[in-house]
Amino acid sequence: MMSDFILEIYGEEIPSSAQLLIEKSLLGSFNDLFKSFEIKYERIFSYSSSRRVVIFIKALSKQTSSTIKEIRGPRTNANQNAINGFMKSNKITNKKILDKKEINGKLYFVLLKKSNVKKVDIILQKNLPEILSSIGWIKSMRWGSNNDRWIRPIKNILCVFDKKVIKFNYAGVTSNFYTFGNYNINEKKIKFTDFQKYKKDLQKNKVKLDRTDRKKYIMAQLESYCTKNSLKKDFNESLIDRVSNSVEWPNAFFGSFSSEYFELPDFLIENILSDKQDYFSFKDMKNKLTNKFCFVSNLEKKNKNNLIKGNQSVLKARFSDAKFFIQEDKKKKLHERIDDLNHIVFYEKIGSLLHRSHRISNLVNEIYKSLGMKLDKKLNNLLISNADLSTELVKEFPNLQGRVGGFLATQEGLPKSLCTAISDQYNYEFPSSYKNLLTFVLSIAQKFDGIVGCFISKKKISGSGDPFGVRRSTLSIIKICIEKKLGINFLNLFNYLKELYVNQRIEIDIEYKFLDDYFRKRIIILLVELGFRQDVVKSSILGYDLNPYSIFQRVSKLSAFVKSSDGKKFLRAYKRIDALAEDLHIENLQSNMLIEAEELNLNRLLQEIDKKIKNKDKNFIFDDQSILNKITFVLNDFFDNVTVNVEDARIKRNRKILISKFNSCIKNLHNFSLIETK
Repeated sequence: MMSDFILEIYGEEIPSSAQLLIEKSLLGSFNDLFKSFEIKYERIFSYSSSRRVVIFIKALSKQTSSTIKEIRGPRTNANQNAINGFMKSNKITNKKILDKKEINGKLYFVLLKKSNVKKVDIILQKNLPEILSSIGWIKSMRWGSNNDRWIRPIKNILCVFDKKVIKFNYAGVTSNFYTFGNYNINEKKIKFTDFQKYKKDLQKNKVKLDRTDRKKYIMAQLESYCTKNSLKKDFNESLIDRVSNSVEWPNAFFGSFSSEYFELPDFLIENILSDKQDYFSFKDMKNKLTNKFCFVSNLEKKNKNNLIKGNQSVLKARFSDAKFFIQEDKKKKLHERIDDLNHIVFYEKIGSLLHRSHRISNLVNEIYKSLGMKLDKKLNNLLISNADLSTELVKEFPNLQGRVGGFLATQEGLPKSLCTAISDQYNYEFPSSYKNLLTFVLSIAQKFDGIVGCFISKKKISGSGDPFGVRRSTLSIIKICIEKKLGINFLNLFNYLKELYVNQRIEIDIEYKFLDDYFRKRIIILLVELGFRQDVVKSSILGYDLNPYSIFQRVSKLSAFVKSSDGKKFLRAYKRIDALAEDLHIENLQSNMLIEAEELNLNRLLQEIDKKIKNKDKNFIFDDQSILNKITFVLNDFFDNVTVNVEDARIKRNRKILISKFNSCIKNLHNFSLIETK
């Protein structure tokens, strides 16, 4: 027998960021509960909005299944103490209850234990308070005199199974069979009878339960407005998510602000609209920002004029504040703000932002040097790259750091390339059309210093979260190097940065290996996501310099090679030598004992490859296809015509040394042993 179950927690406003957390946590808890009691159900659904979280389970079993569990005891010929102990632990007084079973040719006592059938409504009633209290809140609260916690005060709990209320109490609220409509319009009691009627009743009472429906409704209103006003239909996806989570009945209202505020930079206007107010901005077909905006509200459109005027007034105050901040910040040049950074701590134990600015400036020059270039003197004013962190604008809009600095640098008439670099240095990705080299180098320098600084200060970055942005910054550096073809050796960069810390009398106690391992793991993850085989990536990365672009080139070449017919032939030949290779490569090879033409050829090829490696030309193997074909031929020729395990122990040993040396030499190029042959 199966029946539907619903749980709805209704209360005060749930932040957008918490809604999916609650859904995921409740889904996990219910699945764990049903699994532990072996309770069957057809499907489980979750919903959330600004006022409610809902779990609906379709076709949930009314009782647990009766199962027989087999518990193996001691062998039948075991001593009596062991048998008695097994019987006592399972509360058995008569040995005749036990069955016997042959397992792997031996006879054992087994106990067939039948589980009792339990009513699911009783299980739910007992476990629901525990499920609700198990959510791992980032922030939560208690209210009244109870100790139960929730993200915001709970007003009502709807809990029905098999058309009956499951009675329990949580946070001072007792479950019942009704819910409420939109609190802004008509907070009317709605009696629950079945789930489909429940959704329809909510809809009638101005509640769209499904987040997807709310998003579609918002998009339809935005697109209709854009069509009528010849505006671009380009909207911030995260803003749509945020807004759809903040309302239950999403009505879009459209207004405009005074054009006088276009004296503010576009990025600041857009940030005030989207980040401060959760408003949508619009651009015309020439991609120019307009003075039109949209906000979404639970309220009906009857009194929309007053509502729009109220929001226009709020925007006017926001823009006026921003205008004032800009006027104040312009009173002090960026280079005059550098000393102010000395009073702002970067991370504990690693100095101030002034220390950081000096390190970044030096790192940029070092990266240019490693690329065989020199930074233009007109652009070498990088101590100001963090100067905007002391401005009023950044204090008010922290997510605009960099953008504010670039804007102020432009106002001061500094070189365009420098202004662009300061403005975009915190970006994590850049389009293929973006060409400003200084931006890429500055971005790498500030992120690399930030990563090392975080590790030095012992900030915790374990687990699934990334509170300090270390993982994201690492992936960004790797992407920039690969996409913009920047060959940077991060061992050299780390050693240089370490010297800078020492010169600043900042203690640095992390080893490069830790950083190296951290970067390599992210390179592997990224390249696999790009479609490369994991075995190919690992073969190209292990034991090689930490240079993301160079590694990418090696992976690309090896990936193409292993798919080719020549590559497949080479790998089959290589597997022959790899299977026989022993740890003998450091022993001396007796050249005078090489008597067969095939082993002489193998040794000559070994010397040829070794010479190229000593000349630091590890990539030659894919630049010259003939050398790969030569290795394939020589290896097959050797194994087809030379017997390694001959009776003469000295010749046998010498051939094994030759095999080991050749294999070790090849592994200096690529660890082909990791490649799976297909």
